[in-house]
Amino acid sequence: MSKNNTMTSAVSDMLSQQQLNLQHLHNLQQHTRSMTSADHAYVLQQQQQQQQQQQQQSANFQNGSLTSADVNQQNYLNGQPVRSTSNSTFQNNRTLTMNSGGLQGIMSDGSPNIDSTTNVTIAAADSNNNNGKQFQGKNSLTNTSLLSRARSSLQRQRLSQQQQQQQDPRSPLVILVPTAAQPTDILAARFSAWRNVIKSVIVYLTEIASIQDEIVRQQLRLSHAVQFPFFSIENQYQPSSQEDKSVQKFFLPLGNGSIQDLPTILNQYHESLASSASKASRELTNDVIPRLEDLRRDLLVKIKEIKSLQSDFKNSCSKELQQTKQAMKQFQESLKDARYSVPKQDPFLTKLTLDRQIKKQLQEENFLHEAFDNLETSGAELEKIVVMEIQNSLTIYARLLGQEAQLVFDILISKLDSGFFNVDPQFEWDNFISRDPNFLLPNLPMRSFKEIVYKYQSDPLTYEIKSGFLERRSKFLKSYSKGYYVLTPNFLHEFKTADRKKDLVPVMSLALSECTVTEHSRKNNTSSPNSTGSDAKFVLHAKQNGIIRRGHNWVFKADSYEAMMSWFDNLKILTSISSIQDKYKFITQKLNLNSDGKPKVTNNGASSDKYQQSNANSTMVENDENDDINSNYVGSTVTPKLDNQTNTNTSMSSLPDTNDSELQDQVPNIYIQTPINDFKS
Repeated sequence: MSKNNTMTSAVSDMLSQQQLNLQHLHNLQQHTRSMTSADHAYVLQQQQQQQQQQQQQSANFQNGSLTSADVNQQNYLNGQPVRSTSNSTFQNNRTLTMNSGGLQGIMSDGSPNIDSTTNVTIAAADSNNNNGKQFQGKNSLTNTSLLSRARSSLQRQRLSQQQQQQQDPRSPLVILVPTAAQPTDILAARFSAWRNVIKSVIVYLTEIASIQDEIVRQQLRLSHAVQFPFFSIENQYQPSSQEDKSVQKFFLPLGNGSIQDLPTILNQYHESLASSASKASRELTNDVIPRLEDLRRDLLVKIKEIKSLQSDFKNSCSKELQQTKQAMKQFQESLKDARYSVPKQDPFLTKLTLDRQIKKQLQEENFLHEAFDNLETSGAELEKIVVMEIQNSLTIYARLLGQEAQLVFDILISKLDSGFFNVDPQFEWDNFISRDPNFLLPNLPMRSFKEIVYKYQSDPLTYEIKSGFLERRSKFLKSYSKGYYVLTPNFLHEFKTADRKKDLVPVMSLALSECTVTEHSRKNNTSSPNSTGSDAKFVLHAKQNGIIRRGHNWVFKADSYEAMMSWFDNLKILTSISSIQDKYKFITQKLNLNSDGKPKVTNNGASSDKYQQSNANSTMVENDENDDINSNYVGSTVTPKLDNQTNTNTSMSSLPDTNDSELQDQVPNIYIQTPINDFKS
């Protein structure tokens, strides 16, 4: 008998441990819904360890070498909770049934027989478990609902990102201000509704004053006097006409402490009690009602003033937005051409045009924004007065009724005090503005040009390399004309003035990909005071483009020899660079730019914005440090290393008279004079 008790206790402990292990596996599978692939591998490893422990315990038990104490000790070493036989509810709630095969037969089948009264179900371990088949439940990792939930979550995230991008305040291609709204009509209709509210309050208070001496008989009349055609009355009246329903949307729904709660409270009050006094009748007739009538007449004047502001909301924001999109498209196309092919337009110029158009769009948008602000501010102040007057009138009325019995306080005063009396005068207004799409949110700020961010905004191809005044010799005459020249990575532009805000269209533009610098004057060592100008000349040769367009030598004269050499060195580098990567590298080093195209931060922590500002205004000043960088490409800032086509034996007198005969030996093609229409002199 003692042997059977020992075996029963051992079986009970082993089954309890198996149940705990299965519960542990079930808990792990419930947590796998948010696990990664690494977590999945960890769970599988834990399940394999648990299965190996169960098989080892089963083998030891079959050999008769594992008692209940050994089971507890083994569980303690494996980190599993120990469950004693004395406190085991599993032992007390079920009956272990042994078949004719004995205990060895039960263990060989792999599953003990458990009575139907047990609260725990143990999965049978068949021959497949010995082959390594893992336990799978309804929360398995193979459940396809996990994939569908992850996919739907990703779709919602992408949709949210697209909506945020469409409403990004930094984007120049969106307008956050309603452009086709009619706020004056909406606001006029709103204050007309307030006039109806005031009229209803006046009618109500008038009837209150007239029936104070006929309390019982006049309660029905007072109940009918609660006339708010577009407000809902709880369990009694709902607006039926479309007009009343549209006006009802101006206010918060019933039960939110808004003005729409008022008719319901008053109707309940008049159905519950009957009370009046001569003092209340006199005060209502002589003070409250006249103030509301004056307020209602003033509102009619204000409504006409609001309607007169309709012209302030006529705008051309949509037109400006389309022009901005077109300018943005041209800018991006010019950058694409400048990067991968021969540029047709200079990104420097297209960026100037784009920035000017964005400023024009923002100016129109901010005008409309200001009109909305003015209208909403005035409307808020006006409605604040209206709400305060209604609150004041109803407060006086409530104070008179406060002298009545506790029933009056419980039915009317407490409800009004906890609802409409307790709200801020702008409570209705703030909710109206936040719910109506025809108005702006109060915390929506105006935008400025500094906040605008667009693609390729700081591209190195949009910067100017050098700018300043030069004199250019005429094609047919030997006279020189002075102009303001801007050197960009792809073009040399001639402007009439140095003002890039007003003067945006260049007089002449020379593509650097079709030009080479051929020669420059030597530094004159004579002491003649009149020899400075002749010492500062260089020749820019426009290559032959096809059969019709002939090459031409452009002669430029600077104020000093050093300025001329600075122009010559920069042109020499830009005309000789054929790779766009080398050009980006040169611009980045010369202008001290970051990898994203923005100026680097100086040592004292201040950002070197002079290049960015000069790029917008085209007034960048050349400094000596950038000229030192050019020496890495040219070789020497004093005497550059010229190519084989450069004539270094040119005298000062020959520069103005440079003709095409000097280049005939080097270029066998026939030169054809460039038409005057190609370049504006």
